[in-house]
Amino acid sequence: MRPFWMALLGLSAAQVKVGDPAPALQAPDEQGQVVALEKLRGQWVVLFFYPHDDTPGCTRQAKEFSRLLPEFRKAGAQVYGISTQSAESHQAFKKKHALTVPLLVDPEGKWAAAFGVKRFAGMCSRDVVVISPEGKVALFRQGVSPDTSAEEVLRWLKAQK
Repeated sequence: MRPFWMALLGLSAAQVKVGDPAPALQAPDEQGQVVALEKLRGQWVVLFFYPHDDTPGCTRQAKEFSRLLPEFRKAGAQVYGISTQSAESHQAFKKKHALTVPLLVDPEGKWAAAFGVKRFAGMCSRDVVVISPEGKVALFRQGVSPDTSAEEVLRWLKAQK
């Protein structure tokens, strides 16, 4: 059980560890298409959690993942951004910045809680989770840089081949 002050602030206490099975989760993307982790088995899955749509750091990070999305796909990976904003907010964010990466809608922070991503004031910390084709957590990085996380994860992913 987590301390009451963590619950009060919306902070998570436990995080997944490398080798743990990925939680069985599903959520709609900004277009309403449901994404279920179980259905993505057989391929790498990159989840980048970010605090808020259309803020400077989050915009830079989402643009980098979008720019590198073809390279992630060549490496056999699906990439999803996750924050607690609505589908409408995600749609506006994608349109304004010509983003190509799908953005999952997680208003209650269920995905963040399941992976142990910290939350404060309803926003996720900037973390990255990579799930292996076997459905296990292969990489968990907390507090990543919005400017370099996409390239770092792509480099790590290519090294796994």
